[in-house]
Amino acid sequence: MTTDSSNSKSQLTMMPIHKKQIEIKTHNDLKNIIFLMFLYFLQGIPIGLTASLPYILSSRNVSYSHQAIFSFASWPFAIKLLWAPIVDSLHIKRIGKRKSWLVPIQYLIGFFMILFANDVHEMIEINKKINTYEIYMLTSIFFMFTFLAATQDIAVDGWGLTMLSKEKSSWASICNNAGSTAGILVGNSLFLILESKNFSNNYIRPFFGLESQKYGLVDLNGFMHFFGLVFIVSTTLILFLKQEKNFYHDESLDNNLSIKETFNLLNKIIKLDSIKTLLLILFTSKVAFATSSIRILKMIEAGVPKETLGLLNSFFQFIQILTPILASNFFDLTKPLEAFLKIYPIRIVFTLLLAIWVYITPQFFDINYGYPFQYFFLYMILNSIYCLIFSSMALFKTAFFTEISDKNIGGTYMTLLNTIANIGVQWPTTLALYLVDALSIKACVFETKPNMKELSTKKFFKDFLKTMHENTCYTQFEQKNCHSYGAKCIIQSDAFYFLTVICAFIGVIWMIKFKKPIFNLQSISKSDWKIIQVKNNQHLFK
Repeated sequence: MTTDSSNSKSQLTMMPIHKKQIEIKTHNDLKNIIFLMFLYFLQGIPIGLTASLPYILSSRNVSYSHQAIFSFASWPFAIKLLWAPIVDSLHIKRIGKRKSWLVPIQYLIGFFMILFANDVHEMIEINKKINTYEIYMLTSIFFMFTFLAATQDIAVDGWGLTMLSKEKSSWASICNNAGSTAGILVGNSLFLILESKNFSNNYIRPFFGLESQKYGLVDLNGFMHFFGLVFIVSTTLILFLKQEKNFYHDESLDNNLSIKETFNLLNKIIKLDSIKTLLLILFTSKVAFATSSIRILKMIEAGVPKETLGLLNSFFQFIQILTPILASNFFDLTKPLEAFLKIYPIRIVFTLLLAIWVYITPQFFDINYGYPFQYFFLYMILNSIYCLIFSSMALFKTAFFTEISDKNIGGTYMTLLNTIANIGVQWPTTLALYLVDALSIKACVFETKPNMKELSTKKFFKDFLKTMHENTCYTQFEQKNCHSYGAKCIIQSDAFYFLTVICAFIGVIWMIKFKKPIFNLQSISKSDWKIIQVKNNQHLFK
């Protein structure tokens, strides 16, 4: 009787304790999810700001060759594999494995934003013409921002794996997607809207009863100063108030490797025949869509307001978030590479359709009212379908990576595949920007009939006649020479359309060439992708 009584009492006292532990664990997970989402939000700010610069540069009539130079500012995320092993291996134990990198990196982003805010503002907002030197300066500054954001991403990704409990571990990818998307929208779409004088005067200031001004609600200088302070203050709070705890030990082999061992592991992965074929596919698959990023720049060139395109971009981001739900209803996600191949020709068709849309865009323009609502409505429909298509392709790619990655070295495996896939996106885009500028034929022409008597007195009259005769505005000197006589460089033959068709043709050839290898990769056994086998609780190379 006494024993039963004591057991019963014991159970009664244990129940509320167990319930309390669950509540504490859930509460901690909720706080960590919010914290993780905030870290990804911060990461999205410099990424979004970098992505907004081509819009602004295009509105300043910057050449496509200069846009190609600036496109290198986005490359760090494509090549972060080069220094990711260093971030994963080196740390100060007292501070924490991830905070050792997160804290100084975020401080640097904050300090550099404040330090370079005025210089960037002067180069972009004040100077009417942006020269080659300034383009290289802007590229260097924003390359640095993107490099720091990519390094922060490595640290946050690693922290996210150990910050949440096993039951909530799947939330790490949700935090990544939601947080970074929100940050990019603020750094890109929201900035472009608030920076716009017309949008601020037509919609925001009247709502608050404010008078119209010659500038937007914010400028680049103020935006960078504000978020520089946000980075510094939030990082200081993280340094002193957030402790780094690992709630369960690292089970993956690549979490315990040195820098040298990680690079040796990468070498072994690359030597797999199946990986060689896959890397070649990833490196070449996006050539068909190389001119896609130029499409928005062409629309801005035609007078479509960049702030309106920024606002529409937030809608397209929402469409991309819905992609996993919609794609799962139309495609077999158990065979992601086959689904990728099926949707590939559809994207080629829509790439051509959107190029035609850019071509007919000027016909919608009204000199008094600008572009009508119907134009943007039709564009939203057309580009929404395109967003669903390319987001589905990204989904299929990620699903296949997850399926084949050796789980014993999952982090290293996935980083390698994502790096090559990102490079496969970046190099065709950069090359296309160069080629559009190099292959387009420009002419130096007068918008009104020139006064030849005044021109004859100019020092470079002979050079001007030569420029007019050769019908070219290729170099900066020729463009400056043309402008000095009151003439204007006009594109007579735009290489954008020619390159779009050529790239689409290459895409068709690519499909025919890689159809069989893609089906073969889909049918390969999962064991053929592995380089590690586990025997007696030991990791051994095959």
